Amino acid sequence: MFLDTSVIIEIFRNEKSSQIFKKIFKLIKNKSLFISTIQIGEISDWCLINDVDPIKRVSNLKEIINFVPLDEDICINGSKIKFRNRKKGNKKFSLIDGIILASARSINQTLITLDNDFKKINDVIVLQN
Repeated sequence: MFLDTSVIIEIFRNEKSSQIFKKIFKLIKNKSLFISTIQIGEISDWCLINDVDPIKRVSNLKEIINFVPLDEDICINGSKIKFRNRKKGNKKFSLIDGIILASARSINQTLITLDNDFKKINDVIVLQN
């Protein structure tokens, strides 16, 4: 399973007993987990805003999640995904969103997110918070 940054942040913010944590855990339990290296920036940004050590959090993530490196194909496909979504009227769909989805697709993984910008995309599971 490929985790969007929104899912990782919800895991950081919620107790194991919370409903959203339980929903996420049910989906990812016993699965190999992946994120894109570009998400390190998003995670670090969240950590800095919330007075959490980003180096420690990323280090902890490396113990349980596989990091997918960026390459030329992922970057080009990410921009195509962004372009198509913007053309369909999804004005908030970002280049990072496109790169994250392209990264998931590059390794044939389903993306799990809390971001409604992904709602009409077939190979994405959008969880409701």
